[in-house]
Amino acid sequence: HQLSSRNTNMKPKSPFIQTFDRLPELLPIYTHENALLPGGELPLELSTPDEISLFIKALKSDQLIGIVQPDRSGPARKTHLIGGSGRIRQYRERKDGRLNLMLTGVCRFKIDKQSSENSSYIIAQVDWSDYKNDYSEESVDSILITHFKEKLRAYFDQHRMGVDWKILDENPIEHVINNLILVINLDTESKQRLLESATITQRLKLFSKLLENKAGSITTPAPLSNLVN
Repeated sequence: HQLSSRNTNMKPKSPFIQTFDRLPELLPIYTHENALLPGGELPLELSTPDEISLFIKALKSDQLIGIVQPDRSGPARKTHLIGGSGRIRQYRERKDGRLNLMLTGVCRFKIDKQSSENSSYIIAQVDWSDYKNDYSEESVDSILITHFKEKLRAYFDQHRMGVDWKILDENPIEHVINNLILVINLDTESKQRLLESATITQRLKLFSKLLENKAGSITTPAPLSNLVN
């Protein structure tokens, strides 16, 4: 990817998250109809033996799970090759045998090769090299941010949705849009385009266009006021 802007400042990250040079070559893969970006908070419920095996594999190694979306554009490939990794930040065991996980987005990746040697889940050899900027801060034009928030406000007003604008204004725009992707009812292809946007600036411009053209409703698995907590 050609980056339109670069910044050498590193983003503040949890001390428990791997540095870029320590990201693993192999990653267990989970297919999910949502796009996980750095800093995004994705809840998962795992229930099948295959899913539990995947969770145990991740927990015993790097605590990272690769999230990829299904690809319905053609018969040749079942999932997109570009996804986002999430660190298991917390989990809860349930008496019915299911697990509730919360993943925090770390870095995007591209699948180079998939292995089905373990029949219960997919392990992929992944390439992180195009996404080193997921660890770096990017300066975003304040005019673009204002334009995006105007589109966002109009969208929420149209659907009579409440949002704590004070919280949204206090958080970095990357954190805001990377979490909004997880709750706004966009189709998987639109989310994939947002995921694959090389820079925050490009993602912000695309998100503004999608909001402007969006005619559907919004799904909120978590209160909007908690998106950036």
